[in-house]
Amino acid sequence: MRMYLIMKDFINSNIYLSLDYFVQKYDVSKRTIQNDLSYLMRISPRKGFTFHNKRGSGYLLEITNEELFKDFMGSLNEGIYFQVKERPAQILAYLAVQTGYISMNNIADTFQVSKTVIKHDMNDVENLAKSYHFELERKTHYGILLRYELTSFKKYLVEEYLNQNVFIQTAVNDVIEEFNDIEQKLIRQLNKEGLKINYNELLNVIEYLKIVIYIAHRQDEQKEEFIFDKNNEIHRIVEFLVGILEKKYAIGLSKKSIEEILEVLQKNIKREIGSISSFTNYLKEDIEEFIKQIDEKYDTKFLEDEDFKKMLLTHVSLLIDRLHNKISYQNPLANELNITYPMMFNIALQFCSMLHEKYNVEVTFDEIGFVAMHFASHMEKEKQGKLLSYNRIGIVCSSGGGSAYMIKIQIESLFPQAEVQTFSFLQQDELKTFQPDLIFTIMPLSQEIKAPIIYIKALLDDRDLVKIKQILQCEEYDPYTLIQDNPMYYSFFSKDFFKFIEADSYENIIRMMGQELEEKGYGKKGYTDLIFERESYVSTIYTNGVCIPHPLETDALKNMISVAILKKPFVQNGKEIKIVFMICLKKDQVEIYKVITKKLYRLMQKSNYVEMLTKVDSFEEMMSLMKEIGGGNNE
Repeated sequence: MRMYLIMKDFINSNIYLSLDYFVQKYDVSKRTIQNDLSYLMRISPRKGFTFHNKRGSGYLLEITNEELFKDFMGSLNEGIYFQVKERPAQILAYLAVQTGYISMNNIADTFQVSKTVIKHDMNDVENLAKSYHFELERKTHYGILLRYELTSFKKYLVEEYLNQNVFIQTAVNDVIEEFNDIEQKLIRQLNKEGLKINYNELLNVIEYLKIVIYIAHRQDEQKEEFIFDKNNEIHRIVEFLVGILEKKYAIGLSKKSIEEILEVLQKNIKREIGSISSFTNYLKEDIEEFIKQIDEKYDTKFLEDEDFKKMLLTHVSLLIDRLHNKISYQNPLANELNITYPMMFNIALQFCSMLHEKYNVEVTFDEIGFVAMHFASHMEKEKQGKLLSYNRIGIVCSSGGGSAYMIKIQIESLFPQAEVQTFSFLQQDELKTFQPDLIFTIMPLSQEIKAPIIYIKALLDDRDLVKIKQILQCEEYDPYTLIQDNPMYYSFFSKDFFKFIEADSYENIIRMMGQELEEKGYGKKGYTDLIFERESYVSTIYTNGVCIPHPLETDALKNMISVAILKKPFVQNGKEIKIVFMICLKKDQVEIYKVITKKLYRLMQKSNYVEMLTKVDSFEEMMSLMKEIGGGNNE
């Protein structure tokens, strides 16, 4: 099924995909992928698609005939190929969608490997099945059958369906087919009942309903009478759903299934805000006291943002009520926020610790992510306000002619409310009279003018405009950043803080790297303790062996990113540790902090780059690779 999976990769991508991408993903030779793509390109004209090839970038799919292409994808989806490490999980999924015993020969044929290989995999499959509370029943001359308790099985199917497992999705979609009309009817009912749901919560409900239908169809579930509470809006919605699902899919739903649907909707649907709980006045005071301390610590303006305070108060009031009732919501963005908005997530961690202490609630990681979104949203507003604070902008070019006018148009797109004027190099007196509060210039000025200066190139591109925004949102910046070849964060790395190490404990690595930064005058005294305090909330061992330890409070003496590459990677708490980036930044570096962590987040999504980094021989080679990830000096 490798070709099917390759085609799925193309379908899901809107960028060119390289040969190396597929070699890394499917753990096969370059020649194998070349042969696969060569075959696909030969048959493409009669199968409803074509490939665009771009030197240095790879291949991009274009579908030219939807019907032909759909039939072709269906024909591809008859054989299976998976990487060795993925195979046990996929075998379990394959067994999950079977309705009877399945032989080892059949499994081997499906996965295009030998029966001996499948026998070897079955130990891992059995252990994985136990983790879901399933059992593998073996019967001579018949094969293997998956045994399960229905509630656990439904949970597993929902999880794998959301993870886009090809076996689960194919089996479920064959039964479900079109579901958009059900989704729209559910949304209308929610609006009618005055209930709220966000997109991710709606997705949870929709995918669960699909699994309920699939199970009812597969097991020939018998309809049972259920007494709904007509005074409860969730009950009314479930009664409505059960009616249309049973009619459309010719199924029956048991009392147990209906109870589980009720439970899922209660977890994912919110009521419109009526009166806020009795503790609101105390909560408002506690929130204001907390954000006052944060403003003093980070020089932020949370306390001045009335909309932010109102939204946070409302969210937290409902959060505390929900948590007291053992209800919490899932947040698929929580992990990404944890990595890419570390300062905002750290503030949310401290905020939720305050809630735990004062209101006796255990806030889940996902819910911390929702709180972090409120703080991050305010900071985005502060960034925009900072850009709007520049009212008079001067642009200095060699002649003040055509190129200056072009730059003027580009700068006005960033500062639509500002007065922007161009000046030639000979008009510095006029520039001074203009009294700008920001200057862009392509050359050094001979007169001293009291305004921030950013040196620019004679021609700006889109990446330069993005970078200008990043520069101005930092408290401290190098005015030459835009005309330098290196990314903004480049100066935060140093050969003095780059090393190859041997270790078997993440705690020991943190202690060694943290103490070095303290001893050399970068981290303040207690910097290492703050990192361990941050670790006590949520581990900073992330994806593909990339670790980003950082303190709970960012307040360094000098900026530095210390890097340690493990000579021998090891596993701790189920996660591999390959390379450690320890962040040590001054508190006024909020925006550059985000740039760095987003860069590292992009790195950990690219396992081939992580592998290359672990094999570098020098600091210079590491920095060259870091610059390459994501492309150029706009990062």
